[in-house]
Amino acid sequence: MGGVIGGLIPFILNYHRIEASSVNDATYIVFMCFMSAGTLLSLAILHPRRVVRDDGTHCTNTEYSNVSTEAIEVLKLFLNWKMLLIVPAAWASNFFYSYQFNNVNGALFNLRTRGLNNVFYWGAQMLGSVGIGYVLDFSFESRRMRGFVGIGIVGVLGTAIWGGGLVNQLTYSHDDLPEKLDFKSSGEAFAGPFVLYFSYGLLDAMFQSMVYWVIGALADDSETLSRYAGFYKGVQSAGAAVAWQVDTHKVSLLSQLIVNWSLTTLSYPLLVVLIMLAVKDGNRAEEGAAKGSALPFASPAIADDTSFVAKEAATKGSALPFASSPAVADDSSKF
Repeated sequence: MGGVIGGLIPFILNYHRIEASSVNDATYIVFMCFMSAGTLLSLAILHPRRVVRDDGTHCTNTEYSNVSTEAIEVLKLFLNWKMLLIVPAAWASNFFYSYQFNNVNGALFNLRTRGLNNVFYWGAQMLGSVGIGYVLDFSFESRRMRGFVGIGIVGVLGTAIWGGGLVNQLTYSHDDLPEKLDFKSSGEAFAGPFVLYFSYGLLDAMFQSMVYWVIGALADDSETLSRYAGFYKGVQSAGAAVAWQVDTHKVSLLSQLIVNWSLTTLSYPLLVVLIMLAVKDGNRAEEGAAKGSALPFASPAIADDTSFVAKEAATKGSALPFASSPAVADDSSKF
């Protein structure tokens, strides 16, 4: 929803600026107002000691580990075979943003149409996350089967969408950009690229929801899951940082598409292997090897011998459409 609102703001405030290349100052002012309001609202969150459940019991304060313990545990994740299998998916999950925002939405559409497109891009994410969430949580009794089917659906859909992107990308390059499309005046020429950009948003949500579900199925301990999620977000952000630099250096658009497609495609079989080895039916997931047995891809010295009941729920947050870029100068690509 945040992304949808973030698309509506530049669309409304720049509706009559058809030939403009970047958003006006009012757009940034409105965004800053929204962010400031969110900061103030966070101060109204009730302290855990004052939260009372429906049955009359009080919530207890969470006990946190110390910094040194967390630092050691985080470093161990880089030797954890389960996290290593997730690395390609984590790296890919935001790597395609620079290509989609700058070189599809930014390259093909005028300013106001980019804002409208982002409304549907992030709206598609709501649809995609709900759809794949149902498959992963409720489609089959077997957790493993749900995971396999979910990965299969995302894999097939992703291949089709990136294939459509390839067909579209072959029509232009950095040195041969087409005339900007407008949602009102471009007619049928607007439809194909618009559907493609909408589909990219759909795939983004489905892909990331799928990865979060797999992570959630690896443990039920909140500390362990928070480290797994932090590892995922760290690798994800590193991939995004590299992607924006790749785009800044004007790497071939076709090469960017092929790399994005390859990274996401590589992720699917690795996640299947992870489910086969670490996720069990009967509400159990492996959190390491049993004592005395070896983990695949890891030595006994780094094996974790604890097992946990699997957690199935995972969520995905939305960001404002400009949040992935490290530079404000890239604003025209996302609006």
